[in-house]
Amino acid sequence: MKKKIEQMDWTDGSGKALSNLAKAMTTIEREKHDKASEYYSDPMLFVKDLNTGSSVMLVPSNDDTGKTHGRGYRKCSMVRQRIPNKVSPKLQIAVLLDMLVGMLVPKGEDVTGPLGKAAYRRIAEAMVKAQNADSWLKNNAKHAASVQEVMGQLLDMTWTERAGDSLLNMIALPLDGMDVTMEDLQEMVIDE
Repeated sequence: MKKKIEQMDWTDGSGKALSNLAKAMTTIEREKHDKASEYYSDPMLFVKDLNTGSSVMLVPSNDDTGKTHGRGYRKCSMVRQRIPNKVSPKLQIAVLLDMLVGMLVPKGEDVTGPLGKAAYRRIAEAMVKAQNADSWLKNNAKHAASVQEVMGQLLDMTWTERAGDSLLNMIALPLDGMDVTMEDLQEMVIDE
């Protein structure tokens, strides 16, 4: 589609204008449909640059293979997926260290005593060791079952929902310099 469009003469700014129109149309489409619904359509559009005369017709392709199942457009339903680093590893470490060592500091005090400092040191050493050993948790953890349980709860919190994919199966038919009737357009679509 891109090659055919590049060979045509379009007024500068046409793409941006059509992009803004497309955004508005997409917003209307989203408001009209439920996020969980999946639907198909066969858009047939005619675009003409009134300054240069370039024109193109966008129609569904006759290719019935692929994810659109032979239709011009398919909007898939929303998807639930796991985002492993929804909370960055750096933030995860900072939260865990602050909470762990915080349990060793007397309530109401903001001073890290020898016990807290030793805890920080031991945790840092264990993290460095864990980077160099694939099975650190299995071989060294003293509370593996509890750790696995908490890790499972944390991983469950990384599930998120995202909009479903929008898939196109369309072709562009350049109509430059043609005096075309509606019957001619329909015939071109059938031939393509």
